[in-house]
Amino acid sequence: MKTLHRTLPFLLALLTAAQTGCALRSTDETGSQTSPDAVPAAADNTPVSDVSAPDDPAPVAEGTSVPENTDPAPELSPEASPVESVPPAGEPEPDADFYPDGLFIYGDAFYSQAYYSETNSRWFAKTALYYSQLFGTQVSMVIAPLSSMVIHSQKLAAVIPDQKVMMDDMKAMTDPAVNFVNTYDALAAHDTEYLFFRTDHHWTQRGAYYAYAEFAKSVGLTPTPLEDLTYAVRNDDYHGSMYQFTMDDRAKTFSDTVEAWYPTKAHSMVTVTPEGETLSYDSSIVSVNSTYVTFIAGDNKYTTITVPDNPQDMTCLVLKDSFGNAFVPFLCEHYGTIVVVDPRFADENIYEKYAWMNFRDIIFVNNIEAANSYVWSKLYMAAVGVALPD
Repeated sequence: MKTLHRTLPFLLALLTAAQTGCALRSTDETGSQTSPDAVPAAADNTPVSDVSAPDDPAPVAEGTSVPENTDPAPELSPEASPVESVPPAGEPEPDADFYPDGLFIYGDAFYSQAYYSETNSRWFAKTALYYSQLFGTQVSMVIAPLSSMVIHSQKLAAVIPDQKVMMDDMKAMTDPAVNFVNTYDALAAHDTEYLFFRTDHHWTQRGAYYAYAEFAKSVGLTPTPLEDLTYAVRNDDYHGSMYQFTMDDRAKTFSDTVEAWYPTKAHSMVTVTPEGETLSYDSSIVSVNSTYVTFIAGDNKYTTITVPDNPQDMTCLVLKDSFGNAFVPFLCEHYGTIVVVDPRFADENIYEKYAWMNFRDIIFVNNIEAANSYVWSKLYMAAVGVALPD
């Protein structure tokens, strides 16, 4: 590779770093990171398409165009269906019902909490820096908090790790050459809104929007106001992943609304599925699925979105877990070409596959547990031909 002479010293340091032990804030010496997406019991090791199997996209022949959603767009409600994260005045605070793996029920929703590993976070930060040096371009880290961040309870604050502290620590260990986006404060400023599902471990697209807006500002772009995007309810009775993760019948008594905001610019999308099938769509929000899979058709090997009305030298590479799915459509406001790679399924060297595109931005979009997972650092490094130690 043409940049090997620049990156080899850094790679050697990266490999050597594995020998350095660091304290963990979780009770597990490995940071409780055992699954590819690393959300305790709510990890994306269960693909979204499996969680939502009854509404998976119907098979589409290679090269076939899938029409975009034509649902009517109801009037935008800026704070639709907020999750009650604090009891109303005068009512007693509900007790939280914890599962052994860290998920819990509180009030009318399931929640995920995050666990922190300094060792694994350093690996993730060094991985982002390696990509910056390898591709020779601007790299941003967009870390999605988990749903427990919206709970305002002094009682629970004593037992739930503070994700803001985690984010601050992660930023402090990130090289200044990497753009660490302040997603926590961006979401916290809107935490009475519907940012996370009640019955699913993901953020809603509303939550993803505030992270996108903060990212855009951090790289010199002007985020499109939410009210300028076309709004539609894709599903007003969504039941997500939490039942599959917990097998708790209470999950069936809650429901969610899948809200979607369509980009202002016409675009097309081609995906390569984990099985290798090529599918074409005329929107990054697909009409053939009304679950979380509606966003970029779920988790795929490779996704390419083309936006003819944007400058064609504006290109970006998104490296993501499934939290990135709701984030990506907003990028259609700025980039002419958006390439999305999920390292769980990628089977080609993505530097060799895409370096010619001279990306303006590379964006890691991962939930905070994945960013605390050595597994994810190994996946990302393997995607550019580097094997980290087991």
